[in-house]
Amino acid sequence: MKTYALFDDSFFTHNPWWMPVKLYRVVCQRSNPRSKEYMITLLQEKFPGAELADSNQLDHLHGKIILLYTDAIGLGFRTIEKKLKTQKLNIRVLNGRKRDFELTSCVHRRLLIHRFLEITFLPEILLTPFVLLYGFFLALNDKVKG
Repeated sequence: MKTYALFDDSFFTHNPWWMPVKLYRVVCQRSNPRSKEYMITLLQEKFPGAELADSNQLDHLHGKIILLYTDAIGLGFRTIEKKLKTQKLNIRVLNGRKRDFELTSCVHRRLLIHRFLEITFLPEILLTPFVLLYGFFLALNDKVKG
């Protein structure tokens, strides 16, 4: 059985039309994507016999598939994952943090949630008012106690 690796860094090279530019820059900076050379070197260390395939060849790939996430959660890989899930292939992930795991449906759901939270900044937006309010009370307490 052949092993193929798919690399796609289009999310980090082209700003998505639906995302504001400033938000896009912050998301890219926070995710700290690795370069293509680094990912190929990492692929050769972990899976020596794997050959790099193009994402346009998804219909013709049979065997073991390795997705090369340049970041920790695979931003920009949703369409590729959707196409591969319909083919019922054995899919593994090697991310830029040197983690290797199987892409099961449970793991895929968790990744989708993490991607949503990463792109929308929802935790930060929800926690900011509480942090500001708590900080105000701490400053007031310091002022009163001297």
